[in-house]
Amino acid sequence: MPGETEWTKNGRYTGITDIELTPAGINQVTATGTQLVGPGKLIDPAMIARVWVSPRKRAQHTCQLIFSGAEDIADKITLTEDIAEWDYGDYEGLVVGEIRARRKEKGLDGEREWSIWRDGCEGGEYFSPMLCREAILRLAGQVIQRLDRLVAQIREMQAPYMHGEKPVDVVVV
Repeated sequence: MPGETEWTKNGRYTGITDIELTPAGINQVTATGTQLVGPGKLIDPAMIARVWVSPRKRAQHTCQLIFSGAEDIADKITLTEDIAEWDYGDYEGLVVGEIRARRKEKGLDGEREWSIWRDGCEGGEYFSPMLCREAILRLAGQVIQRLDRLVAQIREMQAPYMHGEKPVDVVVV
């Protein structure tokens, strides 16, 4: 997960908008990298076969910072939409209270408060006010397909070496 951004700092939904890391976020990631990444550490660059990174700038910057001292890592990095962040649509950049207030003004959620998992995001990935439940199921199916593609790639890469013949660690940022 990328470090702190201005939006994550104050609880705003951050999906497809390219928000830079804050100075505190840069410090978070750098400190994490120092503790976790290096020869003999939890993430040993010599053991890594592939690093998958979201195309968002904050994820790419996080990857760059975490592996700043690692050699020969650049050719192992793959940008992929398969782990791209959720598209929050009309709710991008808002906090929960603002979303609920907007929905109330539209006459939505009369019986219960909005939940992203139950009600989805207007204008977001496959949201349809007329087919809310079906839209959410379709979105969940799309997310599952994206992650299944990634898992299949990892399995294919690691399968020949399941007995430790070669290091094939992976990192997802």
